[in-house]
Amino acid sequence: MDRTRLLAEIAAANVGPEDVLYLERLGTDYRWRLVAAGTTATATAVSGVPGEPAPEAWMYYSGPWPSHQPSELPGFVADLLAEMESMCGGDDRCRWPLDQPYPLQH
Repeated sequence: MDRTRLLAEIAAANVGPEDVLYLERLGTDYRWRLVAAGTTATATAVSGVPGEPAPEAWMYYSGPWPSHQPSELPGFVADLLAEMESMCGGDDRCRWPLDQPYPLQH
């Protein structure tokens, strides 16, 4: 599915604080699902079918969700996707000069 459908499906899912999101990308297509708390799953166990290509990028997310304003969800999902891409050689999102003891902005 494309990013627009991904956002629509995640918004409709009413993700709760105990839910864990599994997200993957293969080319320009995305897949996702919620993983029940206390269970374990791997990328292949979640979406893989024998003989199907493995995802190029994937991640699990178990942090807080924007629950105050529905308008915050598109930016939140875009940030999750950018974080996933940074782990695959995309934009460097969490680096700062070594001579600074902490990041000035993040």
